[in-house]
Amino acid sequence: MRIMSSRERCDLTGKKTRSGGRRGEDRVFHGSSAVWYHLLSSSLGDVGIVWQGEEKIPSVIGIVLPHPDMPTPEKINAEYPDAAPQFHANLTKICEEVGRFLEGVRIDFSLHSAAIDRLSGFQGRVLRETARIPRGRVTSYGALAEAIHAPRAARAVGTALARNPFPLIIPCHRVVKADGFIGRFGGGIEMKKALLRLEGIAIEDGGRVSPAFFR
Repeated sequence: MRIMSSRERCDLTGKKTRSGGRRGEDRVFHGSSAVWYHLLSSSLGDVGIVWQGEEKIPSVIGIVLPHPDMPTPEKINAEYPDAAPQFHANLTKICEEVGRFLEGVRIDFSLHSAAIDRLSGFQGRVLRETARIPRGRVTSYGALAEAIHAPRAARAVGTALARNPFPLIIPCHRVVKADGFIGRFGGGIEMKKALLRLEGIAIEDGGRVSPAFFR
């Protein structure tokens, strides 16, 4: 599998990556409680892949998107204080998929790509339903609440989406306000617009998603 040169390489050669370490086999792992991260370059900025695991079984526990107000490593350390930079060769597939997604390629992420089993209760219901929103379409917070049989919980849906640990894999950027305005996003409003445009979703001059793109 070749990693395209237009983004950060998920190293298979043993050379140092931007994360500051060599591939996972070159470092002793200190049990599944240790937290690591790898930085993946994209046209939108550095994306953090946060993971845990032992030896050959890394488990992605978070995707950290770039934000204009904070470098990605600082954002990672704010959310995962004990995280250290390190790559693992078995992260190559998810790194490649995230990189291609951010180049505008259609990627159907598997929910098995990350530790989705950590999601439970109301948040789990919200995020699993969000994963069903197809590429190139959006839905509203209220419609998503209705889809999980909680029609009065639009605000709580927004809170659950704000805490989504797996943006892109679970496409919370595809949820907007009922009037078409973008709404809030962990990577910032401009990042949300950029992700929607990558999927061919038109955003009108006033900042609204065209009604034609609502599912």
